[in-house]
Amino acid sequence: MICKRCNHINNDGAKFCIKCGAPMDENYSQSQSINYNQPNYNDYRYPNNNQTDWAQIIKIIIGTLVVVAVIVLLGKQFMGNDNNDVATQSEQAASSSNQQSQDSSQSNTDPAYNEYNNYTSKNEYNSYTNNNEYNSYTRNNSSSNKTGGYIISYSSDVLLTSSDIQGLSKQQLRYARNEIYARHGRKFQSQDLRNYFNSKSWYRGVIEPSNFNDKTMLTNIEIKNIQFLKSVEDSM
Repeated sequence: MICKRCNHINNDGAKFCIKCGAPMDENYSQSQSINYNQPNYNDYRYPNNNQTDWAQIIKIIIGTLVVVAVIVLLGKQFMGNDNNDVATQSEQAASSSNQQSQDSSQSNTDPAYNEYNNYTSKNEYNSYTNNNEYNSYTRNNSSSNKTGGYIISYSSDVLLTSSDIQGLSKQQLRYARNEIYARHGRKFQSQDLRNYFNSKSWYRGVIEPSNFNDKTMLTNIEIKNIQFLKSVEDSM
């Protein structure tokens, strides 16, 4: 039997075509002639699987290209925003620099500027005054001088001036210079210095002269006072 739809030859008595599945007409038999010129409509109704695969591949390629193009556009836009941010920061830095230049170029005619300078100057003056007040208090309230324990009891605390050594002899200047060492327990090689400081109740000689290091055992004030007393002593 010949299928009317696809012209496939089936066995006699078949109810359906084994190729396309269409119902068979029982009036057809193998004796009927086959029309080989009749077109096979099944070829048009069911497209080739290879054609379908190529169409899907083309769609995938096109979709990929679209995604890549979108990513490139977004990247350019992001880079453009970064450049704008850098430019904005540069402008802000330039503006800040100009503002600082304007502030530094203010003249003494600016009341606020003058007020700040006056405040600073007053603080510096107060600091100087307070320091002098401390030195004056130290000098006036030193009881060691009054009891005869020291020639200059505050020579380790404040910088000495000419008024502090007024009326002292050359020998007294020598004792005043060495009593700075004596406060730290330094021993002396000169016999007159040993006799002088051994007579003082506050003196305890425990460090040999060779082991005494001025830079590590004396303060800056003490070192400057020693130099000052030595210079006055040598000038007499």
